[in-house]
Amino acid sequence: MTIRRTLAAPVLAAALLATAPAPVAAQSLNDLSKIGGGMLSGQSSSSSSSGGSLLSGLSSGSTSLASPQNTAGALAYCQQQGYAPDTATTVKDRLLSKIGGQPAASQDSGYLSGLSGILQAGDGGSFDLSKLKGVIGRKVCGAIADRAVSSFLGG
Repeated sequence: MTIRRTLAAPVLAAALLATAPAPVAAQSLNDLSKIGGGMLSGQSSSSSSSGGSLLSGLSSGSTSLASPQNTAGALAYCQQQGYAPDTATTVKDRLLSKIGGQPAASQDSGYLSGLSGILQAGDGGSFDLSKLKGVIGRKVCGAIADRAVSSFLGG
């Protein structure tokens, strides 16, 4: 019975998000990050608030991203997982161009970290994108792309 309850909440939340209008879904993402704690944030219980804060900050625009290299890597990770909307792929390509292209990026530890699914925030926090699935993964990847444009591409 406990397993059913544990699994039912995230499944129900994801189903509701999939049918919600964009502003409602964005707000729901913030709510889920608080409710889900370590499960949604991808962090251990000792640092679950860091992941939840990062998601909330991405949605509100208050979180700074650590570097264009890490962000490009995280967007490439999103692309590999099928979570990147067309705009995220375009942003990733623009970031790569800005930092010297794929060869230069592949030598950068921040890029490699992002490519493995670790998004780094400007305040030193990090978020494990591998814990996100489906609609939530797409929303987070879209939020990363939006934040990257305003942070690194002058948009």
